[in-house]
Amino acid sequence: RPSSVSGLPFRLRPYQEETCDIFHAGGSERGGSGVIVLPCGAGKTIVGMGCMARLRTSTLILTTSVTAVRQWVAELLDKTTLRADQIGEYTGAAKEIRPVTVSTYQIMTYRPSALEAFTHMGLFDRRDWGLIIYDEVHLLQAPVFQATAGLQARRRLGLTATLVREDGREGDVFALIGPKKADV
Repeated sequence: RPSSVSGLPFRLRPYQEETCDIFHAGGSERGGSGVIVLPCGAGKTIVGMGCMARLRTSTLILTTSVTAVRQWVAELLDKTTLRADQIGEYTGAAKEIRPVTVSTYQIMTYRPSALEAFTHMGLFDRRDWGLIIYDEVHLLQAPVFQATAGLQARRRLGLTATLVREDGREGDVFALIGPKKADV
C-alpha cells in the first residue's frame, strides 16, 4: 500500500506499517503513548515518520547527538512532504522551533549548574506538542534525561533497538513514556 509518509515513491515495509498502526490505534486514546523496539537497521526513523504522518500534529524529536539531529532532518526532507521551513534544528549551532523540531537530550537538560533551572526546557514546555519522539529511549532513564519526560505532549513515542541497560532499569522507561507497543 502507498506510504502515508509522503507522496514520494516510497513505501513502508509491512512490519513498519503494522507498528505504526499499533501505536496510532486508529487515533483512539488507547493509542496513547509507548515504546517501539526494533532491531538496528529495521527503520525506527521510518516508523517515527509513519506515526507522525498518522497524527499530523506538532512534533518534537529528541535524539542523542547533533549528528542524529541532522540525520533526522535529512530523512524528513527526503521521505516526507515537509518543507525545510517546517523543520527546525534546536542545537548549539541553531535555535529553530518549528512545527517539527529536532533537538538533543543534552541541550534540553543543559543548565549552568546543578542548582539552576534547565536553560531550554521551559521554552519547549510552553509549547503544545502533539507528539514527542524519544529516539534511543533507553537513555531516558539517566537521571538528568528523565526531566525531558515531563515536557507537555499529547502522545509520546519511544524508539530503541534494545531496552537492556547495565543498571537493570529497563522497566523505568515504561513509567516515563508508556507501555511497550511493539517489539520486533
